[in-house]
Order: sequence, then C-alpha cells, then structure tokens
Amino acid sequence: MNITLYPLGAYTSGYCLPFTIELDGIDQEEYGQAINKGLFEAHYKKGDGNVLSSRCLECDHVVIGSVEKVCPECGCLYIEVKATDEEWIVCDTEGVPAALVGEYDLSSDFFAYSDCLENTRLDAEVINAGLAAGFDLLCIEEMYRGEYDSDIAFAEQWAEDTGSINESLGWPYDCIDWDRAARDLMHNYTEHNHHYFSLR
Repeated sequence: MNITLYPLGAYTSGYCLPFTIELDGIDQEEYGQAINKGLFEAHYKKGDGNVLSSRCLECDHVVIGSVEKVCPECGCLYIEVKATDEEWIVCDTEGVPAALVGEYDLSSDFFAYSDCLENTRLDAEVINAGLAAGFDLLCIEEMYRGEYDSDIAFAEQWAEDTGSINESLGWPYDCIDWDRAARDLMHNYTEHNHHYFSLR
C-alpha cells in the first residue's frame, strides 16, 4: 500500500511536487515523519514555501514550520533550514480502500485498518469488502460468513450447514424455490464482491 501526496502551496501555485510514502509496516508517527520529509525534500520554485522548516543533518529528522537549533530527536547541532509548504493534498493511492482516504490525507482509521490486516485471519479483500458493506473494523471478522458465487449458493450452503435440509435426500431439496429462499435469507445478511456478512 502507498499514498502519493503533493505539497499544497506548490499545487495551488500550478505545479506538482509528488512524493510517495510506502504504508506497509509503518505506524502513525512514522507516517507523519515521512510526510515532513516529503515536504522538506520537494524542490520548490524560488520564493515558494510558506514556512521555515528544519532537518537534522545527523539523523534526518524533519520539523515543519519551526527553525530548530538542536535536533529534538538526537540532539545534533547541525540543522538545515529551508522554506517549505506546511500542508499537503492527496494525489493518488495504491491498495488503500477509498473509505480510508480523504482529499487531504488518510482517514484517522487507516492505522487501525493496517493493524487489523496484520492481526486477522482474513484476507485484505475480505476486510475491504466488510468496510465497503459498512461494517466497523472490529466487527468484520465476527460477522463474516464466507465467499459464495451468488445469494442462492449462499442460501443452499446455509440451509445445509444449519441442518435445515439435507442435499443428499434429493426431495424436497430439488423442489425448493431457492430464489425466494435466498431473498428471504438476505434480509439478515449482506454481500459485497461475493463476500457475505451477517447483519446480526
């Protein structure tokens, strides 16, 4: 997963300075520092940049909107200062669900989502389907019922799993109106991209 951002001041001045941040395995603090570095390393036109920012020449720590005399991270005295933008806008993302991206940044829920992917038995595709279906991250694993080709296939499997009917008996299995059975069952379930979830 990654996100590409533009420094906002440069963007509104008519030129783009994209920088991309790999999101896999980083936490919110590391993400914030990656944004600061992207803003600092951008090649602004002369006179652009609306704040003075600092970068430590020892550990590369960046502080946007402040001239530091000593690095707050490592204590180094060797600091580079330059004019930068202090805000950004989203250009593009890869592998990040649309629900977790706003116009200017990732949703505050993104890092909970990332943590969920690392700690669940479900694939990212299932988690994304659950989010798209409107479920809270904490509920998706509990509500997930599996992947099926259609509502009818889901209804048939549900009937068999719950002992409501036995396919091996033939009759009355082959006489059931599975379209209607599926419609009725789906009052208690929802589906996104063939992934089924309980509504209760």
